[in-house]
Amino acid sequence: MIKGTDSPTSHHEAPLTLTAQFEESAHRWAENTALVHGAETLTYDQLNRRANRMARRLLERGAGSGTRIGVHMSRSLDLYTVMLAVLKAGGCVVPLNPEHPREFIGRIVMESAPHSVICDDTNVLADEIAAPVIPISTLAEESSGLAETDLPGTAEPETTAFLMFTSGSTGAPKGVRIAHRGLARLGPYRGDLDITERDCLVQAAAFSFAASTIEIWLSLLHGAQLVVMPPGLPSLAVLRDAVVRHGVTTLSLPCGLFNVLVDNEPECLKGVRIILLSGDFPSPAHLEKAMSYTSATVYNGYGCTENSSISALYPIRSADDVRRQDRVPIGRPLPMVSMEVLDDAMAPCAPGEAGQLCVGGAGVAQGYLDRPELTAEKFTRAPDGGLLYLTGDLARRTPEGDIVLVGRADSMVKIRGFRVETSAVALALRSLDEILETVVKAFPDGANEKSLVAFYTTTTGREADPADLVHRLGELIPSYMIPSSFRHLERMPTNVNGKIDRAALTDPDGPAKETTKGDSAMQNPLESVVLQAWKDISGDNDFTTKDSFLGHGGNSLHFVQLASRLQKIFGTEVATEDVFRHGTVEQLVRFIEESREADQNSVTQTK
Repeated sequence: MIKGTDSPTSHHEAPLTLTAQFEESAHRWAENTALVHGAETLTYDQLNRRANRMARRLLERGAGSGTRIGVHMSRSLDLYTVMLAVLKAGGCVVPLNPEHPREFIGRIVMESAPHSVICDDTNVLADEIAAPVIPISTLAEESSGLAETDLPGTAEPETTAFLMFTSGSTGAPKGVRIAHRGLARLGPYRGDLDITERDCLVQAAAFSFAASTIEIWLSLLHGAQLVVMPPGLPSLAVLRDAVVRHGVTTLSLPCGLFNVLVDNEPECLKGVRIILLSGDFPSPAHLEKAMSYTSATVYNGYGCTENSSISALYPIRSADDVRRQDRVPIGRPLPMVSMEVLDDAMAPCAPGEAGQLCVGGAGVAQGYLDRPELTAEKFTRAPDGGLLYLTGDLARRTPEGDIVLVGRADSMVKIRGFRVETSAVALALRSLDEILETVVKAFPDGANEKSLVAFYTTTTGREADPADLVHRLGELIPSYMIPSSFRHLERMPTNVNGKIDRAALTDPDGPAKETTKGDSAMQNPLESVVLQAWKDISGDNDFTTKDSFLGHGGNSLHFVQLASRLQKIFGTEVATEDVFRHGTVEQLVRFIEESREADQNSVTQTK
């Protein structure tokens, strides 16, 4: 068993709960800036006092120990205040991502049965969920004037702090019960990262994903400054400006976004001290390029929702660290974390032998909400009596003791840092009218990335419109789960047993091409500019102005690159979300024209 090594700090004196660890930071670094969002800031003292007032009001409203409170809010200063208030009231935070489809959010609310849901936009949730809705403005007003002192601590290390939902193989999201200890362990942690009150981090990951816990708690439990990004996936320009303007010292990024940043804005990394990568295998070429621009130590990180947050690190200090391995290791576990590579008989594998990666220690979650069979399948007892989570990741140990991931043992795949059950995507696709059979698989997409390809048959025998499939799937599942390509088949291949032969479903040529259609006639010269930019980024030379970006091989990282390039070409603001919302060249050009006209009118009116 590989165990992390503890290093003593003053945080060891506080209980291993998020509330106690944060309050220690708030009193120790009271005047330090805790949060920055645009022109707004909060010191640690201000954040703590606000959260204390709101926690008291939540208690008056009937919240208490173990009470689940949904939080349906975009990134803002209020989001983190509410999160802390729920925890201080002894409750459990249920993050609800406003960018997810309403039906998906409704299923999470049904599964979690929260006491109430705090939101920043009542119109979005009105009559949509079976739970009382509390606007943040109401909660802030009602808590005004209440006592600002710390509340008596009711949480214990084993108290459930967060209920985070991940993709489920049955099509229904599954809730992971994360205890205080699982995240509070980042407070005593120093180790290689050694985050201090002098550091500055960026909060860009969605609050509903475990990746956000790295940014939030590494910052708030160490007195550091947290720069809160606008809602959605940040554009390269916004991310670059935030890093440079605020003197960001620590960047936590999924590998895909890191690659795009290195390709387009590498200069912004110059002053960064630490770059923490996670979500997929790093690209050696991008790591090597980044090192020519920055002296930062780059870490390949590993974590999963079922182990609460970041769990292992591997430092990459030179190009030689990248080149001498066929895959960059995830390294060794953090303090209070243990890792083993086990065979099918749950015996330790020898160095070099592949087996399942199993994680133990303080970070291990308490299991899945109301899923005793699944919990028993994925969580077992370690020899020391503690819980052990069977990750489903295949790994091997190097002779030096580092752990290297080699793949997955189940239908779970990583798509641009997000964990996706391919069976959940297939179920969503199969629920659509005229879809008969479906198989969803992940294929390499260049630069160590993967994309989802959906193979399907229809009841009519005719091919479905990819743009229509994307639109309808977008009402059922989050955008990161939507396939980048759709393959219509007359019939599914079968093996000798009559079952679908998944191995026969291959994708040798990347996204499907309609080689006979050619480019549609373009009446607007801007269309040719946008079309060529998309072809350069996506590599799809047969793409037309009417094709759907998302349904013909596009993904969120392509959208980041396209938005950045078009903003430079046209001199008008184009956000990543704009590319997603205006999903074809024609629609995007109309949006750009309207934006340029609005910009011009604004300039004229100010003269």
